[in-house]
Formats: sequence, C-alpha cells, structure tokens
Amino acid sequence: MRNGYKQLFIGFLLVFIKIHIIVDLFPDFIGYIFIYNGIKQIATLSSQSYERLKVLSIILVVVSLPNFFLSDQVIQQISWLAYYPTLLSLLKVILVYFLFELLRKISKMLPSNSALLSTNRMFYWYMTVTLSSLFIQSFLMNVTMEVMLPVSILLIILYLIVEISFLVYLRNMRKRYPEEGFFERFA
Repeated sequence: MRNGYKQLFIGFLLVFIKIHIIVDLFPDFIGYIFIYNGIKQIATLSSQSYERLKVLSIILVVVSLPNFFLSDQVIQQISWLAYYPTLLSLLKVILVYFLFELLRKISKMLPSNSALLSTNRMFYWYMTVTLSSLFIQSFLMNVTMEVMLPVSILLIILYLIVEISFLVYLRNMRKRYPEEGFFERFA
C-alpha cells in the first residue's frame, strides 16, 4: 500500500511541476504512468476494481504526449490546439474524482476514522477549487482587465495551494500504512 501511494505522489508531482526548456523536463506522460502504477498497486492490494481509472490514466498518457514537445506558447498559437490545456485539466479532474472514490474505499479499511475524514475533506476542497477555477476561467475572457487580473491571480494561488495540499495528503496517507512485509517479520 505504501508503495502505491509513493507512486501516486511521484506521478502527481511530475504532473504538477512544469519546467520547459526545449522539452518538458518533468514530462506529464511519465507522471501518468506512475499514477497508473500506483492505482494498480493500491487497487490490487485492496481488492478493488479500477477499470475506469486504468482507462483514464492510459488516455491521459496518450493525450499528454504532445505536451512533452510543445510549450504553452506554441499551443496557444495553433488554433486547433487552443482547447488542449483545458481538455488535459478536465481529464485530470475526472481522474482525480475516480481516484478519490478508490481512496475512500481504502481509507475505510484503516482502523481509525481519521483517514476517511481527511480523504473526504481533501476531496471536497480539491473538487471545489479545481472545478470552480475551470468554470470561472471560461468567463474571464469576457470581463475587463481590472477584474480579470485579480481573479486570475486568486485562482492561481488557490489552485497551487490545493495541488500542494493534495501532494501532502498523498504523502501523509502513505505514512498511515505499515511497511510492506511488516507483519511477516513477526510471523
């Protein structure tokens, strides 16, 4: 279980970090491969079904491949790629939604209720901030610059906070499970 959360953490960290020098130094498609491996490990150890997550992570691996080569400026210049970042964001939100379904089921397996409470709290915050920022972004092009700039800065700050909180959540959940082979040492 710990290794699955570690894979999820590394995957979402690679998706979160964007350093683009000719190519993306931390490619998103490798992050989604890590996410797929983490989901697979967590789901198989907990005997949960993960078909939707499997399909979504494979789709995200394929869809995020052009992001490795194309910078955001190039994507904005090509008219038929204008909605590509929004598509990636929507697919990621859908992936995280189904991932939280799996994480809720798994957190119920822990003896204390605190894991389920923190999972629910993180789910509500993550979905509220990301969905509202995606919704508000679609209307920002129709407002004046005096309104758009502060709202954009606020959305960016909130999005950064919720993404970092999600990474911290994954790290903390990893620590709640015993190491693999922990119980075998005492048998």
